This record gives sequence, structure tokens and C-alpha cells, in this order.
Amino acid sequence: MKKEKKDRRETPVTPENPATAQGADIDDGAMDAQVVSEAGQEEAAAEAASEASIAEWQAALELAVKQRDELKDQLLRSQADFQNFKRRNQTARSDGYDDGVRETIAAMLPAIDNLERAIDAAEKHEGGEALAEGVKMTLNSLTESLRRFGFEEVPALGETFDPEKHNAVMREVGEEPGKVLEVFQKGYKVKDRIIRYAMVKVAVEE
Repeated sequence: MKKEKKDRRETPVTPENPATAQGADIDDGAMDAQVVSEAGQEEAAAEAASEASIAEWQAALELAVKQRDELKDQLLRSQADFQNFKRRNQTARSDGYDDGVRETIAAMLPAIDNLERAIDAAEKHEGGEALAEGVKMTLNSLTESLRRFGFEEVPALGETFDPEKHNAVMREVGEEPGKVLEVFQKGYKVKDRIIRYAMVKVAVEE
């Protein structure tokens, strides 16, 4: 009996042995299914890797766009700040220059006053006409040079009193209240900025 079982196990697979052939077919089918399954898994893994790669690229692109926009905003802000700085610097330089001009001319006003007094004195003195003409030429030359910097006399005599231009030191009853009757000291301005108010006498009502 044992010998027969051994012989049965060792029986080779042949066409004459249909039972053994059927078992071989079953084994081949299982192997084919396994191959298909493995191929499907590889395809699914490749597809998943592809989707992950696309997602990574999308995330990287979004990050790059965000960084670009931030850098663009920073650049625009820097340009705006630089333009504002240039304007402020130019304004400061211009204001500083104008202030320097006004201060320099204001320091020269006493000399102009003295030249005008010299002219008045020479005209009142007998034989002082030539001296008066010489001083006038000097004064005119000086004022003409200063006019290039915006130097002007502030109108006063006969004008309506304006506290933005005139300094009333005396009042006198007059027919036209508010009119400037006399100028004690001339006022001057440089580019619409008063550097000295005109010292005047103003008419008032009784």
C-alpha cells in the first residue's frame, strides 16, 4: 500500500494523466493573475507618484508666484520711498537755498536804508546833487542785483493797511480810515515772503 501511494505521487504530468494536467493549468492561471495584479499595482503606484509630482509642482509654482508678488510690492514701495525722498530732498534744498537768500538780503537792508538816507541828506544839502546822483547809481545797482533773487519793495504809501505786510506804529485821524499816510521804514519781500514789514502811519476815524 505504501508503495502504491509513492508511485502515485511520483507520477509525471502527461497528456495521459488529465488530473495532473488540470492542476498545472490552475497553477499557470494563478501566476498570470499575480502578474496582472503586480502590473496593476505598479501602474497605480506610478499614477500616484505622477499625481504627487503634479501637486508638488503646483505648490512650488504658487509659492514662486507669491514670492514674486511680494518682491514686486517691495520694489514698488522702495521706488515710491525713493521718489518721496528725492522730492523731500529737493524741497529741503530749495527751501534751504531760499532761506539763505532771504537771510542774506535781510542782512543787507540796513545798508540800503543808509544809502537812501545819504541820498535824502545830499539832496537837502546845497551843491549835493552830484553826490546824490552817485549814491543813487550805487543804490540802483545794488537793488537791481538783488531783484534777480526775487527782491521787491512792499507797496505801502497810499495803500490800504494790511497787517500781513505793514506794521502800524502810529495812527492819525484821516479822511480815509485804513489808508497808509506815511512810511517810516520801507518793507521788502523775497519771492512773496516778507523779510521786513513796512513801518507806517495809518489813518483812523475821529
